[in-house]
Amino acid sequence: MLALQMGVRVHLPSISINDKTFLFKPLVLPKPSTRTLTSTKPQFSRSNKPPPFAVHFSARKTNSHKESSVQFDDLHRSWNLKRNLFEKLKGNDSDPVKILEEDGDWSKELFWAVVGFLNQTSRSSEVLQVFDKWKSKDDSRVTQFNYERIIRLLVDEGLVEVAVLTLRDMKNFHGLHASSEIYDSIIHGFLEKERFEDALFYLKEMEDVKVTPQPHTYNKLIKAYAKNGLYDDMAKCVKRMESNGCFPDQSTYNLLIREFSLAGLIKRMERTYQIVISKKMDLEASTMVAMLDAYANFGILEKMEKVYKRVMKLKPKVTLKDDLIHKVAVVYIENYMFSKLDDLGNKLYYSKTSNGEIVWCLRMLAHACLLSRTGMESVIQEMEYKKVGWNVTIANTMLFAYAKMKDFEKLKVVMLEMVGRDLKGDIVTCGILCDVHGFDELSYWRKMGLFGSVVEFRTNPLVLVAFGKGEFLRIVEGLDHRRSKIWSYEHIIKLVKQHQFDEDTK
Repeated sequence: MLALQMGVRVHLPSISINDKTFLFKPLVLPKPSTRTLTSTKPQFSRSNKPPPFAVHFSARKTNSHKESSVQFDDLHRSWNLKRNLFEKLKGNDSDPVKILEEDGDWSKELFWAVVGFLNQTSRSSEVLQVFDKWKSKDDSRVTQFNYERIIRLLVDEGLVEVAVLTLRDMKNFHGLHASSEIYDSIIHGFLEKERFEDALFYLKEMEDVKVTPQPHTYNKLIKAYAKNGLYDDMAKCVKRMESNGCFPDQSTYNLLIREFSLAGLIKRMERTYQIVISKKMDLEASTMVAMLDAYANFGILEKMEKVYKRVMKLKPKVTLKDDLIHKVAVVYIENYMFSKLDDLGNKLYYSKTSNGEIVWCLRMLAHACLLSRTGMESVIQEMEYKKVGWNVTIANTMLFAYAKMKDFEKLKVVMLEMVGRDLKGDIVTCGILCDVHGFDELSYWRKMGLFGSVVEFRTNPLVLVAFGKGEFLRIVEGLDHRRSKIWSYEHIIKLVKQHQFDEDTK
């Protein structure tokens, strides 16, 4: 208050919130002066000497700048060393061991840079020689960590035999213990080469030296067995895990379910699934998709639908491959559950996990199988609203439906619409017209340019599953096309005519 009354401004130096010296120092205000208020000399005078904390801050900033300069110089020097070293190694006849001898020694950073260079230039076979020479210069470099990195690199490059020699050198000459990661790399390397006996040999050695394998080591073995169709060995591998105190985890059981699903071993798949449920483990998204695929392959409707609903609720959403969608749709078609096709198409559309063509194919097919004119027209209107163009699958689906309803006027409207949209037909379109109107009507559409010169099949196979192939396509399918290399529509039509004539004259 005294300073304010006297009109004297107290100038405090600027501070940084990072300056702990100032922030944690107690603030002590000066005591009021005993001088009279009439004194003209201010009680607080500005000193030219900066306060201690300001000096500290300034010094720290200078030191920080020096440290940054030193670090930059070190980085620049290191880069120059690497660049010069890489220049020496570039030559095809360069010898990294000789270069190491000439340089005297390399730091850890330079050595691993050389290893990376050799690996990237497809010279991994030289890595072991360089490593042997480098570690011979300093005993402290003989470590489990360094050996593990070298062995992993050798295995990744397919040099598993060299990796084994490195393991022997590590154990027999240096007395180091191999980690589970090292054994895992070597076992994986032999499995990649499908050398099961060698892989099992090192798994046995791993167990004998009391190095506990991790579940992923056995998982790789299980996957290799499945790849070669050795499903009984998969079960034995699980028992071996348990006997060695390495109990199967969630990833192991999910792997088993996926492999059993892929092999079509439904009962084994379901037994393993029950184990997952009983142990309250999670079922991975890829596992549920594999189960869905298995049930769809065998046409097991109820179980397929149950798994399908779970798959569609997954977050993040799972993208189903068109092949799997086709399998699910075939099960619905074979069970005359055509409305399910529309539901399937809608779910795929709103989940945005599939391409648009399969979505509109399913929706149009649902109404076409029910012979619903209104339904088909509503799908066309929705396609136009969403600016989705026609394709030959959509057109042929409607042609099949109108042909089955014997609504030839609507069938002709679709054909004219195809001409207007410059949408060429395929062999399925040709078959529908031949079965309905015969070859005379087909000549008109050929003149209109509806069919190209080369025979094509661009219709989604689901359409033929739903409506069948018809007489024309069945004849085409049974023809011996090896007699001719001409695959034009004119040639196919001529062959079909000749076949029908031959059948009639028998």
